[in-house]
Amino acid sequence: MDRLHDVARLLISSLALASGENRQIPTSHGILDRAIRDAYAQFPGWAQDEIHIADSRVGWQCVELPAILGWAQAAELTSAPNPYYRRTELQVSPRVARVLLKRLGVPEEDAKRLGDAVMASIQSHQNEPNEVAIAD
Repeated sequence: MDRLHDVARLLISSLALASGENRQIPTSHGILDRAIRDAYAQFPGWAQDEIHIADSRVGWQCVELPAILGWAQAAELTSAPNPYYRRTELQVSPRVARVLLKRLGVPEEDAKRLGDAVMASIQSHQNEPNEVAIAD
């Protein structure tokens, strides 16, 4: 289970480096699940070993995503979900993200590439006609 915590640190730190002004990530409608699936090849091998993507009745799901998000919130890397459980806000600064990534042994450039891939996928899935926009 400890390795899954490392995946949470990696994902949130990567998003913190790539997010710019947009500090929010979706937590509903399977958008983040699909973004992880789309960016899977960008994850280091040790992280790929911990992530499982399933094609379920409700679409693509990252089996570990609830645990990843729960751990990130408990570690105060993200905010508590909003009342509608549709998004969470990154609480990690790029500086802290760099420290976490260094402890994981992940080069900043690799993490930024991962974060960029996840963010690009999030944007494309949020813009799909059959998706509900993430906004309050």
